[in-house]
Amino acid sequence: MKSPKESASGVAGSPTSPSGKGISLTPKSEIPIKNTINLRRSASSRFHEKSSSELQQIPAFNVVPPEERPNLLLLKLKQCCALFDFSDSEADSKSKSIKREALLQCVDYLSSSKDAYTEAVYEALFEMISINLFRPLPPRMNPYGVMYDPEEDEPILEPAWLHIQIVYEILLRFIDSPIFNTHIAKAFVDQKFVLQLLDLFDSEDPRERDYLKTTLHRIYGKFIALRGFIRTAIKDLFCTFVYESYQHNGVSEILEVLGSIINGFAVPLKDEHKQFLVKVLLPLHKPKSYSVYCSHLGYCITQFIEKDPTLSDVVFKTVLRMWPVGNSQKEVLFLYEIEDLLNSIGEEQFMRIYIPLFKQITKCFNSEHFQVAERALLLWSNDHVVSLVSSKTCLPNVLYENSNNHWNKSIRSLSFSSLKLFMDIDVETFNRISDQYKERKTNKITEEKKPQQPRPITSNISALPENGEKPISMIRRKSLLPVDPSTIAALSNHRSLEGLVHSGDGDHDAEETEMLYDSSESKVPVAISQ
Repeated sequence: MKSPKESASGVAGSPTSPSGKGISLTPKSEIPIKNTINLRRSASSRFHEKSSSELQQIPAFNVVPPEERPNLLLLKLKQCCALFDFSDSEADSKSKSIKREALLQCVDYLSSSKDAYTEAVYEALFEMISINLFRPLPPRMNPYGVMYDPEEDEPILEPAWLHIQIVYEILLRFIDSPIFNTHIAKAFVDQKFVLQLLDLFDSEDPRERDYLKTTLHRIYGKFIALRGFIRTAIKDLFCTFVYESYQHNGVSEILEVLGSIINGFAVPLKDEHKQFLVKVLLPLHKPKSYSVYCSHLGYCITQFIEKDPTLSDVVFKTVLRMWPVGNSQKEVLFLYEIEDLLNSIGEEQFMRIYIPLFKQITKCFNSEHFQVAERALLLWSNDHVVSLVSSKTCLPNVLYENSNNHWNKSIRSLSFSSLKLFMDIDVETFNRISDQYKERKTNKITEEKKPQQPRPITSNISALPENGEKPISMIRRKSLLPVDPSTIAALSNHRSLEGLVHSGDGDHDAEETEMLYDSSESKVPVAISQ
């Protein structure tokens, strides 16, 4: 190995820096460089956080006198604030085990002791909860990987779930306790706490999102002063998802919480709640990930219609306006939602929306994608939908076409079954529509068989008026020759400038110039003699 002096003197052929010194003298990083690139997304949301010291075992609650247990609870809550790196399962294994045992003991003690709910415990407990739960989530993709797709990719589970799950249990049991005091807790469960809780809904781990939706629902029920803020925060989150980020892992869980919230709205609905439906919920039909949360979204919208049937107008028109084009899977899901919405309206509301609705359903009948056509035809297996549609006469014509001309055999069979259903409901109307359809079909065939008649050739004379004068055209056509005598004379006697310059006879030039003046009164010269 070379000495520093040898390195400083430089070796022939060795690279040097711009200052003339050898690169070997520049400081080097001691971080080992790996040649392999890991395409796996980050599995840790802690970024290798680690406790500064090893935890020591603290006595259990059952081995100390009752009067010392409140202080022991505070010690255990402080001990549980230590964080560990779970990317390495063997690192700090003893401390991890001590923390897990302490968390479990806290759960049991808080569930059984009524003397534990002191103001000091509230502060220590919510501090421990904030440290353990509120953390930066891993990015959706690493620099060399691909974006996480919730519909296709397997989620990466939280490695610290052994501890985090117990922390969620402590929070839920603490809030659900009958002696829980919201007046003390409101100092800690504030707007910042709610926003940090909502941020965690973007976690990939479905187990955490399940705990989060229960926790958010409990907070909404307990803290009445925060209800308006929670709805506003959810509105902002959804608007960001629809119009900016297009990706969020917890939309389905938040909608599930919203379903319970909407179910508790008082009737008549406030304008604020109606605007929430129009501005926040209905635009959720746009994103590509609609299939992930469609069932919970449909439930929320149905709750609104059941509380105020007049909202069915704007709901159906918005859904039909956002109908997917070129996405058959999403189109099938829209048809499922249409069926659920039809189940929640009556004849009066149906009469206002059936025309645009039938236009879209007719397109679905004729769809080349057999699943779309099949889902549309299966609407007639719903008795309530049939009772709404039976008095309308728009559909049998389309069903006739489908039963004869659709490429898929099962669709033809379903169309024929739907025709029979309409016939059983109202034979007279069905026969009348059937006769009209057959008549139109016959007329169309007759028109196609007729020989094409040659177009009659009309003379220009027949187009002239009775007095024989040609009507004056107000449009100037450049292809027509001018009819002004002075213009004709000027064009006829025109000579090029070269001819005028190289002409040898001066008198001849004068005569030519005389001829270039118009014979009319204006005497406008059209050429200049040299």
